[in-house]
Amino acid sequence: MGIMLDLPHDLLVYIAEKVDFFEDFVALGGVCKAWRSAATKENFSRRPQIPWLMLAQKEDGDVRGFCSLSKGMIRTVTLPEANEKRCRCLASEGWLITAESDWSMTLLHPLSRRQIRLPHISTLKDHDCVTYDACIWKAVLSSSPSSSDCTVMIIQGCLLKLAFCKLGIDNAWTTIETKLSRYFDVIHFNGNFYAVDGHGRVLLCDVEGANPTVAKVVAKLPGELHTRTIEKLYLVESSGKLLVVSREGVCVRPVDETEDVDEDDCKLTYGTTSFQVFEVDLSNNMWTEVKNLDHKALFLGHNSSFSVEANHECIKADCIYFVDDCEEAYCFEDDSVGGGKDMGIYNLQDGSFTPHFKGESYSRITPPMWVAPSF
Repeated sequence: MGIMLDLPHDLLVYIAEKVDFFEDFVALGGVCKAWRSAATKENFSRRPQIPWLMLAQKEDGDVRGFCSLSKGMIRTVTLPEANEKRCRCLASEGWLITAESDWSMTLLHPLSRRQIRLPHISTLKDHDCVTYDACIWKAVLSSSPSSSDCTVMIIQGCLLKLAFCKLGIDNAWTTIETKLSRYFDVIHFNGNFYAVDGHGRVLLCDVEGANPTVAKVVAKLPGELHTRTIEKLYLVESSGKLLVVSREGVCVRPVDETEDVDEDDCKLTYGTTSFQVFEVDLSNNMWTEVKNLDHKALFLGHNSSFSVEANHECIKADCIYFVDDCEEAYCFEDDSVGGGKDMGIYNLQDGSFTPHFKGESYSRITPPMWVAPSF
């Protein structure tokens, strides 16, 4: 502490700007007043916001591992609030959305451990078709929960419907009425929520408009681009543009148990084979395939999708960092290790795959996911 007190303010600011791991940044904030004056959000934000890979829950459920891409190290954080939750613990704006066995839900900050209660699952209009295994599949925040106008949008239930609530205002979820296909992803973009469904339709959800429970189709993936076996679709904002990412792959479901087959044939087999990225012009439904991400990288998985500047040696430009989000891997009883096997870095330029984490992170409870540093 004495050493920190003796350093000039300019040098402390320089150190703050060089700290990569947010846990270190917060921990150092408790050293002394001199450091706290330099360790501000503005100084930290000058550094590239390098996501953490939050690993799946292990036997000691109170401790979660976070892998630093910049250092290749795993830091552990005591997080009993996420223990054995269907923490599907989805990540958005650096927060986790947890669902408990009694179907209560909270927002959880992984470092400060601050919690914000969300409306109970029972307040969903169609909650009778919601199961614990198929509780919440995706979640996104319109802004930081500390703001006065934060709205939470979720994809929920076995029918993968949309619902939303306004923090500090709503005591119940409002379901968006739609008879369209299941939703794959949702994003807050240019002041509105947009969702993409299984048919490649992009829908506007104007929760502040006259019809907040109605989703309007504003763009549709052209038929000629629908040429591969799409396992998932994602919505990502990058350089002010709306991108739709298709994740193609193989997914072989287990065979009927009554059939006379080998035990290995009864296991779920799946894996990503390629990605396609399209820029969507919502004003005229123009879709353009892109290979150049303007020196950015995309991060996809059970977290809300986001892009990151590739101005750090550990982030590769024009690449997709993905984690396992195969729904069946967390539901089928015959896949003993659960999900977490399908992860890596996909290069849009040459179609190659490389690992971003060389260890194992399997779980039947919580998948690995990307978490963006946040205050």
